[in-house]
Amino acid sequence: MTGYSGPEGVGAMRDDTDGAGGAPGGRSPGAARIWLLALGMFAIGTDLFIVSGLLPSVADELGLSTAAAGQTVTVFALTYAIAAPVLAGLTSAVDRRTLLVVVLIVFAAGNGLSAVAPSYPVLLLSRVVAGAGAALYASTASAVAAGITAPERRGRSLAVVYAGMTTAIALGVPLGSLIGDFSSWRWAFGFVALLALVTLAGLWPSLPSVPGPGRTGIRRRLAAVRIHRAPSALLTTMLWVVGTFVVYTYLGTLLDRAGHVGTAGRPWLLLLFGIGSFAGVMAGGRLADRVDPRRGLAASVGLLAVVLAALAPALHSTAGTAVALTVWGLVHWSCFPLIQHRLLTLGGDNGDMLLALNNSAVYLGQTLAAAAGGLLAGAGHLGSLPWTGAGFEVLALLSLAAGTTRAGRTRTQGPRAARSGGSPVPEGVGSPGTAD
Repeated sequence: MTGYSGPEGVGAMRDDTDGAGGAPGGRSPGAARIWLLALGMFAIGTDLFIVSGLLPSVADELGLSTAAAGQTVTVFALTYAIAAPVLAGLTSAVDRRTLLVVVLIVFAAGNGLSAVAPSYPVLLLSRVVAGAGAALYASTASAVAAGITAPERRGRSLAVVYAGMTTAIALGVPLGSLIGDFSSWRWAFGFVALLALVTLAGLWPSLPSVPGPGRTGIRRRLAAVRIHRAPSALLTTMLWVVGTFVVYTYLGTLLDRAGHVGTAGRPWLLLLFGIGSFAGVMAGGRLADRVDPRRGLAASVGLLAVVLAALAPALHSTAGTAVALTVWGLVHWSCFPLIQHRLLTLGGDNGDMLLALNNSAVYLGQTLAAAAGGLLAGAGHLGSLPWTGAGFEVLALLSLAAGTTRAGRTRTQGPRAARSGGSPVPEGVGSPGTAD
C-alpha cells in the first residue's frame, strides 16, 4: 500500500496490487472504479440538462406556464450553487467512500421524487433534494478519482470522470428527451435515478476507504475569492453561463414555437448540440495548452456572442437550426477548459478552492439564466432569448477585459508600491498567476 495526498488534501491509499493506479482505459479494478465515477457524473449531467427538452411536457401535464416550468432548473441550479461550498465544508472530515454512497442515495431519491411528483411544489422540492446531492457528488468524485490513481495517471483519470458530464450532453439529454416523448417526462427522471443506483451498486462494494481532507472550514474556502483577479474571473464565468443558459433552458419550447420542430425531431437536434459540446471540450483542452488562456477565452466568448445572435434567424429552418446548435455547443464548451486553466494559474496554491467557487459561479449563472429567461418567456418575448444570450456574452467579454486592465495597472504600480514599502498583492491570498 502506497500513501499519498490527493487534491484538497485527500489522504488516499493506493493499492498497487489491485490496479488502482492503472490507466483509466485498462482492465483493472481501479479503471472500473474510475468509469463508475464517470457514470455518476453522466447521471448528474443528464439531470442538469435534461429539463430543457422536457419543459413543454412538464408544463402541459402540471398546467404550468413555460416560465413556471423553467423554475425547476432555477431551484436545482441555485441549490447546487449554495450547497457546493457549504456542504463541502461541513462534510470535509467524512470518509469519501461513505460520502459518495450517501450523496448518490440522496440524488437518486430526489430524481425518484421528481418522477412521481403529484404537484408543482413537490416537483420543486424534489429538484432541491437532487441539487444538493449533485453538488457534493461532483467535487467528491473528482477528489476520489485522483486519490485512488497513481500521480502520473491522475490527469487521465480526472479527464474520464469529467467526460461523463460532456457525454451526458451528447447522449443523456437526447436519450432522456426521447424517453419523455415516447412515454412521459416522469420516466426520464426515473432514468436518471436508475443511473445513480447503478453507480451506487458498483461503487459500494469496490471503492476503498478514502479519508477526507479534514475540516477546512467554509470561511477558508470562501477566502479564495480574495485572490488577485479572482472576482472578475468568477464574474466572467457567471455571465458566460447566463448567456448560453438563458437560451438553452427554454430550448425545447423555442424549437416547438420558433423553430416549428416536432417532438420526433427534437432529440436529434439536441444530440447535435451534444456532439458539438463534446468536440468543443476536447478542442478547448488542446487550445488551453497552446495559447494564452485569456486570449483564447476572449476569442471564444466573442465568437459565442456572434453564434447566439445568429441562432435567432437560424431557428426558422430545420437545417439552419441543426448547424447553429452544433456550432453553439462547440464554441460554448470550448471555453470551459480555458476558464479552468486560467483559474488554476490565477489561484496558485489555492487553485482548488478557486475552482470550487467557480462551480458555484456556474450554477449561480444557470439560476439567473432560468429566472431571466422565465421573465422574457412570460412576457411573450421568447424569440428574443438568443439576442439576450448574445448580450450577456458581450458583458462576459467586457468583464474579462476589465479584469485584464486592472491587472495591467497592478503590474505598473507594483514596483512603485514596493519602493514605498507597500504591497501590490492583497494580504492572505495566493500568489498572482501569470495568465494575464
